[in-house]
Amino acid sequence: MEAKGVMLLVFVVGLLIGVAGTYWYMQDYAEEQWQAGYVAGQSVTPTYETPASLSASFETGTFDLSSAVASDGSVSTETTVTDNLTIENTDESKVAKNVKILLYNPVTGKEGLHDNLETDATEVTITVGGVTYTLYHNGDYVTDGVTIGDLPAGAKIEPKLSVTFEKAVAGTFQDGQTYTCYLYIYQPDANYADVLSFTVST
Repeated sequence: MEAKGVMLLVFVVGLLIGVAGTYWYMQDYAEEQWQAGYVAGQSVTPTYETPASLSASFETGTFDLSSAVASDGSVSTETTVTDNLTIENTDESKVAKNVKILLYNPVTGKEGLHDNLETDATEVTITVGGVTYTLYHNGDYVTDGVTIGDLPAGAKIEPKLSVTFEKAVAGTFQDGQTYTCYLYIYQPDANYADVLSFTVST
């Protein structure tokens, strides 16, 4: 009996030691895995540059298309209003790299047009260096926008933004409304967008 008791005691003690050892091993393993995951997460976090200082302004910032919209919200004649835009790098030395112009903010995901203007009859384009690019067409945003390229310190460009109402049936627009909209000047290397507001009147 005494021999059996001793053997049982040895077995219980061994079992406890084994459980404790397994517990501490798993704790260490879990800690190592957490640290590995943390370091891996840190390693893939993107690093962005400091953005260059840009100034942007419209000549008027007003796109009045009210004369094109009938009282029932239809448009009988395609009408376009254009405004001049100036974008300048006011930074003392920093180059604004790979500058893009969009109606969609890549940083926040915010869309630039008011919901009531997001129709198949609305078109927004921008003309840079004599070439016209589409920013919004057939109810869709061009989410990649228009790439302007590098803008050195002190340099400026003067694009033209155009808003067009194509022929549309009754109920497409709401007559007599003015909506605030937004254009975005995006620096991808800095993941930063300057926001420029304008109004569209129906």
